[in-house]
Amino acid sequence: MDIYRSGGSFDNNSGSIGRVILPDPVPAGKRLVIETVTGFYSMDNGGVLGSAFLTASNSGLEYAFPWVPCGPPPSGPPDRRFYGFNYSSTIYIDGPATLQFDAAGASGGPILSGTYTVTGTLESL
Repeated sequence: MDIYRSGGSFDNNSGSIGRVILPDPVPAGKRLVIETVTGFYSMDNGGVLGSAFLTASNSGLEYAFPWVPCGPPPSGPPDRRFYGFNYSSTIYIDGPATLQFDAAGASGGPILSGTYTVTGTLESL
């Protein structure tokens, strides 16, 4: 069994809101057992993202991870808000596969930045 860790960042210049294609694909002949999925972001002007969706290139399944507010919004400009999540899970993805995150829409501010991380183990099929 090998440890798997991969992650990536997004901002308001990403091709699609909240999109990140993880740089470490699941190799052929291996199964990724995802154990933890983490995400965090901040957005100005009271903006919010819809749930984060994780998909694998070889599957039509989507896994949703809702954002949790991290404290009350500050007063005054730029009204920056912070959100995050850290979910324990057991998701099996057989390789070869590429993992991708997207957000289910957004509203609000023009300044956005965030990160997703996936950890787990790789097993032989």
